[in-house]
Amino acid sequence: MKNTLNCLDLGLIDYHEAFAIQETIFKKVKENKMEDTLLFQENFPIITLGRGTHPENLLKTQNELKQMGIKITEVSRGGDISYHGPGQLVVSPIIHLEKYINGAHQFVRLLEQVVINVLSSYQLEGFRIKGKSGVWINESISNSERKIAALGIAISHGITFHGVSINLCPNLEHFRTIIPCGITDKDVTSFEAAGVYVPTLETLKIAFIEEFNMMFATESVEINLKKLYNF
Repeated sequence: MKNTLNCLDLGLIDYHEAFAIQETIFKKVKENKMEDTLLFQENFPIITLGRGTHPENLLKTQNELKQMGIKITEVSRGGDISYHGPGQLVVSPIIHLEKYINGAHQFVRLLEQVVINVLSSYQLEGFRIKGKSGVWINESISNSERKIAALGIAISHGITFHGVSINLCPNLEHFRTIIPCGITDKDVTSFEAAGVYVPTLETLKIAFIEEFNMMFATESVEINLKKLYNF
């Protein structure tokens, strides 16, 4: 029997407002007051500092970032520094890990595989690089390996949160304000920069849900914020 999976799309939203909603979902899932959930969002420009952030990977001052319209905040996920902004789909699985797999490492690999499967639908061959989380492509325009999806997860009480971000058409210049994930020898890319068809975030979301359902043997149900607070 498949596990029910709620899917909630917040659209374009402030990162802190979205995280407050994520915390509400996490609490309800932990207390078994609602089903496991996939949370989708697109954020206004913001740099997030994970628990493993090295200060030298932030290349601009807070004043310079403010002038560019980019906020900065510390977050509870693992990993180094990252950026979120319009044109990027952020997906946060809030699920009981033990229902599906054994351990965080396998969870990360399966999330990566979901992204790789989604990319294949758009003529993009995603792959992993040993020792580096996330999904990469060989970008033909630059003839180099570049990251198209970043992962940063957290697990508490056996439940996951935070997740994965996929670059469709974000402002790649904003990534130059940081050394993304602390990786100095490889750049980031997007659907747009790779020169392929750029789907809407809604279309990519649907593709992600389909692949996640197949990978984790779930059956998804769309919910809205009204439904969330009525659980």
